Amino acid sequence: MVAPIRATAMVVTALWAGTLFFVGFVFAPYVFALAARGDANVPNSGVAADLVGPLLYGSDVAGLVIVLPLLACLAYLRFRRQTPLGGRYFVCEIALVLAGGCASINYWGLTPRLTAVQEALAARYGGFHLADKTDPLYVTFTTLHQSATALFMLAFVCSLICLVCFSHFRSAERTLGT
Repeated sequence: MVAPIRATAMVVTALWAGTLFFVGFVFAPYVFALAARGDANVPNSGVAADLVGPLLYGSDVAGLVIVLPLLACLAYLRFRRQTPLGGRYFVCEIALVLAGGCASINYWGLTPRLTAVQEALAARYGGFHLADKTDPLYVTFTTLHQSATALFMLAFVCSLICLVCFSHFRSAERTLGT
């Protein structure tokens, strides 16, 4: 029963890290580059934000959903005397809790505020992409966006740490009396 749980945890973690990588380092930069060029499909940054936003929101939801089952897998594997890389220092567990914290802050704290500020700017200027960059509301949006991006990147790094830890397990030999 140990091998399937270990393999499942590794696959789930790999998919999670891969999704974060794709959304954060491939899709979002590409869509915003199209918007910067004024592409017909993505004519401005407001449209780009509308395309990328749901994927970032979904990655936060995935982070919230994945963390507890992975922690449960780690607890089971430790009980079965399987130790991940950095196991003595609980590196994987710390990374999972950090990633879950990042997803929680983004999901419940920053995303609703970002959406509200973005909608207020769109209402004030007739479109988010038309907002004055010196407007204090836009400065607030920029600060919130930078915070959300930093938390997203931290969650990505934590997912990579978990992937490395899950890919390097070692078995501790059971001794009589334990």
